[in-house]
Amino acid sequence: MDAGKDLWELLVAHGIDRDAPFRGVWVEGLDVEEVARRLRADPSTAQACGWRDIVTGSYTEHGDGVIWIGPQAPGWVQVIQLDGNDAWQWRSWVELTRDGGRLLYLGWPLYELEGVEDLEYVVDGEVVTTLVVGDPEARDGADPDALDVYMDGLAFEGDTAAAEVTSALRLIGRVTGRELDEAWLNGLHTRYVIPASARDGEQARVCRGR
Repeated sequence: MDAGKDLWELLVAHGIDRDAPFRGVWVEGLDVEEVARRLRADPSTAQACGWRDIVTGSYTEHGDGVIWIGPQAPGWVQVIQLDGNDAWQWRSWVELTRDGGRLLYLGWPLYELEGVEDLEYVVDGEVVTTLVVGDPEARDGADPDALDVYMDGLAFEGDTAAAEVTSALRLIGRVTGRELDEAWLNGLHTRYVIPASARDGEQARVCRGR
């Protein structure tokens, strides 16, 4: 891994910046199809495509989610969500990590208002570590120090937000064994649509359960 590489600039070069909502999830122990299923994606919408093509295709209803999923490292799958908020819902994290799995989340749905959200480390449906990007001493979770072994030399309290995002992405790469890189972002992965009806149906089921 290139310690001098600016991963924020890598995202910007691919059209992911402060003006573009970003939701990234790294999931251990599941294949692409199972990750999509647990996020309630419609399997019939699966389409191999590059990042530049991800917004192509039809939407069945207003409010659909769009996710792009591909193998990231041995045993790990990466998800980027373009539309919708399924990738940063607690229900999704529980589904994606049940039966002993692990997950990392990093995103900024509303950067201009809230900045970068906390980096979350979830194991078997439990938040093990919540790490504040920009203030590494501000932590929470069942084991707030669980990620310390991966933090050596990282500038979580850097001079710029770009340096802090780079550090957060580099930490995730140390956990999974591969940093987010040009090859992955330029690769062909699978685009799925999560119908708004799937989300609405889940909310209705929860309400009836109450």
